[in-house]
Amino acid sequence: MLAALAAFPRLAAAQNADAETLFSEADRLESRGQLAEACDAFEASNRIEARAGTMIRIGQCRERQGRLASAWSAFKDALTRAKDPAKRKLAEAAVASLEPRLSYLTVLVPDANRVDGLVLMRNGSPLDPALWNRAAPVDGGVYTIGGKAPGHEVWTATVEVAVESDRASVEVPRFKELRALVEPDGGTGGGVLDTGDDDEGGEDGRASSRWTGRRKVALGLAAGALIGAGGGVALGVQANGLEADARRLCPSGPSCGRGDEANALVASATTRATLANVSFGVAAAAALGATVLWFTGAPEHGASRLSVAPRLDRGSPGLDLLVRF
Repeated sequence: MLAALAAFPRLAAAQNADAETLFSEADRLESRGQLAEACDAFEASNRIEARAGTMIRIGQCRERQGRLASAWSAFKDALTRAKDPAKRKLAEAAVASLEPRLSYLTVLVPDANRVDGLVLMRNGSPLDPALWNRAAPVDGGVYTIGGKAPGHEVWTATVEVAVESDRASVEVPRFKELRALVEPDGGTGGGVLDTGDDDEGGEDGRASSRWTGRRKVALGLAAGALIGAGGGVALGVQANGLEADARRLCPSGPSCGRGDEANALVASATTRATLANVSFGVAAAAALGATVLWFTGAPEHGASRLSVAPRLDRGSPGLDLLVRF
């Protein structure tokens, strides 16, 4: 504890030195007309060591930039810290001078347009609900107001605020709900129970593609099954042809004069028949795998669809069941 207490004055002195260095740099930048860099340096100095004098310089710098709301806020902060009567008088005069010139932006959120989980943003930063429906002083410029809520589409709007004495506002509409998973059909054929999103997509932009990773693999396996089956058929035809050729050479059996040639043809036919069986086996396995992957690879948001509709024909009343994969 004694060591920490002994080190504290040195740490404070180092912080004071850093703050003073930044303050001096800001002063030089402001004298050169580099207002943006100067204001940032003043604020960096104030973050290291908050002082009423630094806050006053921030206010003066921001006012020269035309950022009146930021300047007014800096002078207000200086009033809370200033003990020197001269500094307090200067800050009070600046606040009184700037207040009539401030511009205000109001984000209107009617009660009818509020939804659960509503979050609003102003230029990418969250807007506290306490500031909804309140005129807040802002610097002049273009502001982007955005909003989102669970189960609703995202909304954005832009509004331009003048540098001085402006009263701008933007009203938040009631966000459109994203399409529900279960929707009634407005057709005349009766009620339809839809257990998934439409494959053709909708207003929410989620084109419900049925081509998941598993289904793409299933298509590859299906293509392999067709190729395997085709190869098996071709090899089987060749085997039958070679066997027929062998019989023509030796119709009386292996004891004929061309028995060696016939045996060679029979051997080739047997090899091709074996390869044909292997091809058919591979094709069957690929087809089975493709079937399993297709049905287990349905999109989670519902590429499959189940529809149930009453049939009111006099001859055969009942229910029509349609399953689409």
